[in-house]
Amino acid sequence: MNCRLCGRKHHDTIIDFGKQPIVHHYLKAKDENYSRHDFVLNSCETCGFIYIKNPIDPAILYENYFTISSWKNQPHVPRLVDVIEMISGINENSKILDIGCNDGSFLDFLKNRGYVNVFGVEPTKDSYSKAVDKKFTVYNNFFDFSFASKCLKNKMFDLITTRQVLEHIFDLDSFLEGVEYILKDDGLFVIEIPDSEWNLDLLDYALWEEHINYFTLSTINQLLKKHSFSIIHHEITLFSGRALILYCEKRKSSKTIFKNYDRDKCFLYKNNWPVFKDSLHEFVSAKNKPIVVYGCGARSANFVNFTEISKYVYSFVDDQQEKQNLFIPGSGLPIMPSDNLPDSDYFYMFGVNTENEYKLLQNKSHLIHEYCSILPPSKNIPGFWKRMVYDRAG
Repeated sequence: MNCRLCGRKHHDTIIDFGKQPIVHHYLKAKDENYSRHDFVLNSCETCGFIYIKNPIDPAILYENYFTISSWKNQPHVPRLVDVIEMISGINENSKILDIGCNDGSFLDFLKNRGYVNVFGVEPTKDSYSKAVDKKFTVYNNFFDFSFASKCLKNKMFDLITTRQVLEHIFDLDSFLEGVEYILKDDGLFVIEIPDSEWNLDLLDYALWEEHINYFTLSTINQLLKKHSFSIIHHEITLFSGRALILYCEKRKSSKTIFKNYDRDKCFLYKNNWPVFKDSLHEFVSAKNKPIVVYGCGARSANFVNFTEISKYVYSFVDDQQEKQNLFIPGSGLPIMPSDNLPDSDYFYMFGVNTENEYKLLQNKSHLIHEYCSILPPSKNIPGFWKRMVYDRAG
């Protein structure tokens, strides 16, 4: 298989996690059947791009998405739009497209800010329906050049945004060709993606099978240059780990020289995996009390599956009613509401995003006394983990 970014053939397998389930396809019964798929993390030797080899068919993943944007705390959005306005000069009549608009929560924010010509593209049926119910014009399609040239060819946009989407896209070239085709020459293209350099730096192995592309600043920059875009500003923010926000403009095309800037970090990430896994088992096995994972998002559920610590875990707990009383494929662990837990002496492993940790602690202070986090960049990760990160950093 060739690299999805630079097209070269040579790659290195970082970690083979074996066959894994789609963890957000929750089970109604512990013994319910489910499929497993290869989860092999590769890096390109030429450009350093990190990606999942042989990803799952999007038709399987995205018929319904289940994770609705409005469920998530997004404290960075006002700042994001402030920067757009400072850089782009858009006005209330500017034509704006949000690719991967989910349930339309970002379109809602723009509408409330005064923008009237906002459109969305969303391939999943459940999220698309919620966005349409809000009276937005939304296209129920996967976005690529073919779709853009056929369905949006008469709509030249002043601003195109795509937030937490590019990490899901198999055909990156067609996607960016579509953006270039429908963006005005003086338009702004804004990308928000998980910043996967934090995975490498913080030895974060809580990956998600839907994220088939793991971008660092160096690799996304090479991809954008390949498609005649320049980054005019970028910022890092705290959202679902760490997010990278890029503000881009069209430029004259030029030859892209690919270079692997992340080789050393990938090497250390790979070599630390078996050490990390053994250290985690030693850590959890030393707890003489039931262990509960609070938060059953995809990252925490995969973390438990990858590290094979389910034998030490009593259950997952989640406050989202849609997930409660279901089971996680792979580990088979139940998802319980926190109200069902007695005021007993549990050890809690936080599987919630860092921006929500202390809010959780404040709300559940009567219940949670001893805890750690399993999702960096939290400062509450276990001591052995911190020492590995510090030793790795030299």
